[in-house]
Amino acid sequence: MFSVIVHNLTKVYRLYRHPADRLFEILSSRPRHTPFVALNEISFEVARGETFGIIGANGAGKSTLLKILAGVLSPTSGEIRVEGRVAALLELGTGFHPELSGRENIYLSASLLGLPEDLVRKKEREIIRFAELEEFIDRPLKTYSSGMQVRLAFSVAVQVDPDILIVDEALSVGDQRFQKKSLDRILDFRERGKTILFCSHNMYHVLHLCRRAMWLDRGRIRMLGPAEEVVKAYEDASREDTEITPSPALPSYPVRIEMNLSSTEIFPLETLEISAEYEADGSPLHFAVIVKRNDGELVFAESTEMLGLPPIRNQKGSVRLRLPRLRLLPGSYLVGIIATDDSASITIGEAWQPIEVKRPPGEKHLGLALLETEWLYPEKEDC
Repeated sequence: MFSVIVHNLTKVYRLYRHPADRLFEILSSRPRHTPFVALNEISFEVARGETFGIIGANGAGKSTLLKILAGVLSPTSGEIRVEGRVAALLELGTGFHPELSGRENIYLSASLLGLPEDLVRKKEREIIRFAELEEFIDRPLKTYSSGMQVRLAFSVAVQVDPDILIVDEALSVGDQRFQKKSLDRILDFRERGKTILFCSHNMYHVLHLCRRAMWLDRGRIRMLGPAEEVVKAYEDASREDTEITPSPALPSYPVRIEMNLSSTEIFPLETLEISAEYEADGSPLHFAVIVKRNDGELVFAESTEMLGLPPIRNQKGSVRLRLPRLRLLPGSYLVGIIATDDSASITIGEAWQPIEVKRPPGEKHLGLALLETEWLYPEKEDC
């Protein structure tokens, strides 16, 4: 049984260079627009109770697809069948009015979802509590921060208990604690057999939540299949198309980390020491060390959560680790220290530094890693 069936879905936008061109086209019946194909004959199915990932670069058609499935946009052609009540978390502000209060926007958003007012009235207190907006709920929405708005939108969508939940980057906005609570609620939806369409640029969340995924590329399906295979193919293609800089720009995180390396130039089999000073709010933290090649290829990752170590609860402190006899072959790499929440699901702090593994005299090995080898020759036969 399928919750979502899409067959040959196409969406074409008309792009006008000037607003007056639209009126001229109507009056003269002569085209003054340039067609832009956002979706081109998309076909796929989502089973009832499945969490289905949708990935792709900006402009690939992901948001257009989700808006059509949510009923916000109409397709140019093709067939869509959606079974059950749908709640959608699209881009920030969809279904909200900035002049209305948060409480009034609860009812406005719910009405757009087709929910009766008496049901929303029963859920109102829980919606406000989950969004953590008790003190602000009667203030105009235009006074809310972006994080407060997405908390309210998410709370309305999940409290009405839809059959199908459409999520478009909702976990990328808000503070770390609310991201964790939102992720837990989505996991609860999945455990209860709800259908989820999950669109994100965070490949960890896609792999964590989804069994299957679809990669959209310029309005077409580039790949559809097991999430692990689709994500790997997408990341491989992204590395080929994008030059990775040695010092990535980091977003603002609640945990501040300052990392120091014993050396930024090192020879194979030498020891690399890493120290990181951190400041947090006292929430449980796990830490991970990650080594990447400078083109983004993951070389190594290990975390305290993977090792079964307890989370760190100190508000301020340091972590130190050693990478003895570093077995990287010559090349440019990035070393990172990552702080996550206690479930190791959400990044709440990170720091990166480049290192250069130098080529010793006479070094002729190729590849990434220096492996120990033992060649076994057959014994000489007596002549």
